[in-house]
Amino acid sequence: MNTGNEFKSTGKFSNLTKNLVVMFVGLLFAFILIEIMLRVMGNPFGFRIKGDQILLPVHRQYEIHNTTNDKLDEYIVHKKNSLGFRGVEPPADFENYLTILVVGGSTTECFYLSEGQTWIDQLELNLENSFDHTWINNAGLDGHSTYGHNILMDDYVAKLRPKVVLFLVGANDMGLEELGEFDRQVQIDTFSVVGLIKSASKYSEVVSLFFNLARFFATQNQELNHGTLNLLEMPYVELSDQAREEFNRPHREKYLGYYEDRLKQLINKSREIGIEPILITQPALYGFGVDPVTGVDLARVSVNDVDGQTQWEVLELYNDVTRYVGQENNAHVIDLASVLPKDSSYFYDMLHFTPAGAKEVAEIINLELCPFLAKNYGEYQSSDCVDEAN
Repeated sequence: MNTGNEFKSTGKFSNLTKNLVVMFVGLLFAFILIEIMLRVMGNPFGFRIKGDQILLPVHRQYEIHNTTNDKLDEYIVHKKNSLGFRGVEPPADFENYLTILVVGGSTTECFYLSEGQTWIDQLELNLENSFDHTWINNAGLDGHSTYGHNILMDDYVAKLRPKVVLFLVGANDMGLEELGEFDRQVQIDTFSVVGLIKSASKYSEVVSLFFNLARFFATQNQELNHGTLNLLEMPYVELSDQAREEFNRPHREKYLGYYEDRLKQLINKSREIGIEPILITQPALYGFGVDPVTGVDLARVSVNDVDGQTQWEVLELYNDVTRYVGQENNAHVIDLASVLPKDSSYFYDMLHFTPAGAKEVAEIINLELCPFLAKNYGEYQSSDCVDEAN
């Protein structure tokens, strides 16, 4: 005798099912429509990661209003070309040019230096004095270590095949066993929910967009920009020899070996596809000496809760590996770390260059790079290398 109630229940269930089906079809249609739009129009936010791949922001322009750092322009313009790099477009007859790509982290990308101010821009001007048909691009990516550089080589550089690649390396590899903070973002763990989403984002623009938006909003309360530098307000720290040794030991005993392996991978990958690798050591403001601008002792100033001497000794451990790997593998090494003066007019924080610093970096690199290119790619040389120091 409950037939009426059963009929009503069945009817309600049927309506609910229909509503769910309609809603699912609507969501599926919206998903497909957005997917098509993103594939046609491109990524509107310029995210650099898609699944386990690096996604470079092509034809992207960043406009930054600087109100905190008087060593940088108040209005900064940073542009990416069709490759997702900084610099001019590749020439149509690419193989007929002396093509050079510069790979590194934030000290290569120079994100907060305007167009024309980066050391790669300045190096290009220097090289044009001595060579015809040169092309140079800046493939630096903020936060990248040699782990990320290896991914970039696989995903992009191997297809582009420039004649020479410069690697400015070391800073982002300090204390890095395998994956850095940025590098972990491109590593997929398929046994987790996040890993499955990252796997799906490799094939879907919609999933990739929402995954990157979630990461973006999750990091909004963190310090994402580079710092500002006021040496006169920074305290002094003095470590004992024993404390300094304890701080250095893990790098010598563990991390340097991993760094050496990744450097060798970069050299081998380059040469396997006909690219000549050149290594550049990483300079920093902290270390031995007195800043000529402020008179601050750079060995005693506090850097990440230890003194500048200790931090410099650690960075030099990695620079020593760069020097050693270059020598053992017959790869040219430009020892920028040993030559660039420790002068706060060249740095807007402890690692990143001001426009004046970038110009000095370019001149130092040109002094070694120009003769190397003249010896190995003499067919492009138009005049003798100029010693910028004279």
